[in-house]
Amino acid sequence: MSTSRPRVVILGGGFAGLRSLFRLRSLSHRVDLTLVDPRDSSLARPSLPEVALAGKSVEHSRFPLRGPVTRSGATFIHQAAERVEASERRVIFQNGDVLHYDFLLLAVGAHKDYDAIDGFREFGFSPCDDEQAPRLAHALEAFTGGPIVIGSAKSSWGTRVEAPPLAAPCEGPVAEIMFMLDHELRQRGLRDNSSIRVFSPGHIFFEDVGPRVHADVEPLVKRAEIQVTTGKVLQSLSEGKVQFEDGSSWDSALSIVLPPYVGSPLVARSTGLGDERGFVPTDTTMRHLDFERVYAAGDGTSLSMPKLGHIAVQQADVAAAALAQDLTGQGEVPIYRPEVFCIANRGGTEATLIYSNTLFGGTTDLTLEGPAAHLMKWGFDEYYFHTAGHLPPDMASDALEFMLKSTHASSRESDE
Repeated sequence: MSTSRPRVVILGGGFAGLRSLFRLRSLSHRVDLTLVDPRDSSLARPSLPEVALAGKSVEHSRFPLRGPVTRSGATFIHQAAERVEASERRVIFQNGDVLHYDFLLLAVGAHKDYDAIDGFREFGFSPCDDEQAPRLAHALEAFTGGPIVIGSAKSSWGTRVEAPPLAAPCEGPVAEIMFMLDHELRQRGLRDNSSIRVFSPGHIFFEDVGPRVHADVEPLVKRAEIQVTTGKVLQSLSEGKVQFEDGSSWDSALSIVLPPYVGSPLVARSTGLGDERGFVPTDTTMRHLDFERVYAAGDGTSLSMPKLGHIAVQQADVAAAALAQDLTGQGEVPIYRPEVFCIANRGGTEATLIYSNTLFGGTTDLTLEGPAAHLMKWGFDEYYFHTAGHLPPDMASDALEFMLKSTHASSRESDE
């Protein structure tokens, strides 16, 4: 190695990458910490529906990476990695530079494959990144009415790791867009001449939650007069049409689609690093199945289902602890207990908070409706932005969990 101290390299500066860095910063006195990202800013993707529909500036969804990285005692490298040669423990950059590592943590995320949808570039819109969300916002500004179609393309997964095989890895943005769009069109006096149809490739909409959440959300969908159809696999988009694999098509004046997810191209270019779909296979301690001293967290892992910021953070905590244990021989690795936690804005001051672990065999399946949920999402987004990637303290999460369970316990007693 080129340095006397072990070098820990984190690839990716999103939720999982920054969380891992902050967890490992206590080791900065004994290791060389380095975070690498092809972007110079981190993007808070959960706030992008507000960019598309609520007038939020896209600049308020991203912040420079160099500051929080260097304040953590780490080095920031603003370069695009071409591939990882894990057997040699080195990262090869697109400009030919080489970075050797002793420990590697992959937090490269998933790739949204817009080009897998025939006609998307010409006729489709999406809220999924900081290029597409402003583009959708401009289309909505010019929209004067007509049929709107919203949904998720079907994704496919590898076979090396056992994880819930969701047809749509995250339908939270679909829910946010459809409710916020309903609110926006009513505010503009366009709802009476604008229909909203939603499709899902899954056998149910929101496969990743349980019956209690569905029972709470379904009346909201009905009240908003949104038609949801399941088992619809997107084939292509064309002018005024959305076509499905079953041969049917829907009229559409505005087609809003979440593209299929595939693994990072970086992983796909790295021999042996990913599964059949380019996702990184790990065990439940986030250690790579085949390469020692390689760890992964976030949407780019095979184990991450659904693809959700909360799960990325949970995985980052486990991965950082596993890395620290292998490095120092000390500490415990927390048990990986994934859960669905998300807040979907519904327009104005309304939102729905969902907290469920039924997908993973648990019994928690709760929602919180109304302005309180909206305030929580606003508080989370603002805290994350203004602290440059930090999350609210754990005690805040513990208090929220206590409040949710207490609220639903009181509700059940009232029902009885």
